[in-house]
Amino acid sequence: MTTKIVIFEQDQQTVDIIKGYLSGLENIELVASFSDYSEGYRYVRENSIPIALFSLTQNKELCHKMIKKLFEIGINVIAISEDYTTSNIIQLLRFGAKDFVSKPVLSKDLLVAIVKCSQEDVKVLKKSQIISVYSNKGGVGKTAVATNLAYEFARLTREKVVLVDLNLPIGDVTTFLDIKPIIDISEVVDNTNDEEKNLVFEACQQYQDSSLYVLAEPPYIKQSRELSPAQITKLFNLLREKFSYIVIDMGTNVDKLNMSILEQSDIVLLVTVINLPLIRNCQRCLDLFENLEFPDSKIKIIINRYLENDEITVEDVEKTLNKQVYWKLPNNYFTIMSSINKAIPVSEVNENSNITESFTMLASKMADDLFENDLKI
Repeated sequence: MTTKIVIFEQDQQTVDIIKGYLSGLENIELVASFSDYSEGYRYVRENSIPIALFSLTQNKELCHKMIKKLFEIGINVIAISEDYTTSNIIQLLRFGAKDFVSKPVLSKDLLVAIVKCSQEDVKVLKKSQIISVYSNKGGVGKTAVATNLAYEFARLTREKVVLVDLNLPIGDVTTFLDIKPIIDISEVVDNTNDEEKNLVFEACQQYQDSSLYVLAEPPYIKQSRELSPAQITKLFNLLREKFSYIVIDMGTNVDKLNMSILEQSDIVLLVTVINLPLIRNCQRCLDLFENLEFPDSKIKIIINRYLENDEITVEDVEKTLNKQVYWKLPNNYFTIMSSINKAIPVSEVNENSNITESFTMLASKMADDLFENDLKI
């Protein structure tokens, strides 16, 4: 099946360069280019073109409105701009761009973005990813990380994401998102066969009008039950059929259930805070993972509540753990607490805050890293 592409670009030299990049590719057809963006919008709408290469002009406000309109009719927009600052990229993603390529356009960057946006190729390349958020100590903000990361995955990728609360028996994801589920995880674990799998999907409750779904913890501790590794495996296999990303908010215990979750995860986000006891506990986790022969690339260290003037530096942490820190989430107490008290993601509290930007960029980095790993398979 051929993937059709349209270019929105006022610079003919850039159009010619892109045409040269695409001319020798199989299954890619460049059907038209438009310097009049309104005319281009009408064309892609009438002809159901799946991908638009959209170059920003001086009138950014008009371009943002056009990208949003293209997104609303289901077009995968690859934004092209000379401004590759973080703030500009985040803004374009929020208006609906699927990916971003900087000018001058490089062949490799453009082709990776096209493959990422091509629905046919993504189905072939992209498998469902299980991302587990873990710490062996409570109080590090693990649920806030899992909740906001899952929401950002859904918002940025526009793919179906399910947030699974396996912090049993005291999970509180539903409290963080003000969800009142009709069916919880304790009711579906015994119904993971093909005949009853619709019950599993029905239990995944959509968050507002987003592509984020939540498989909730039981509302009362007495309703919680011990799950077996076999039940978890069946549950994950079913969720993989429907969701591109499965984000797990794990418990802190080192037991058979959590070991099974960790083993089946594609990525484990090991969340910690910079203080001596928690860094020591983080080291114990890394020793455990090494003994279990987890690949080093599977474990990503997330520093939560990061302060630049901490007495213990990130370099100290990396030296102690003998591992690079993957991401630092800034300490923004007021935005996080407002998010928790209002039961909404931080981006809905303040989309311009440093913690919102950090979660957005973390989700973007992880999605890119996971996609690149798929390309290598």
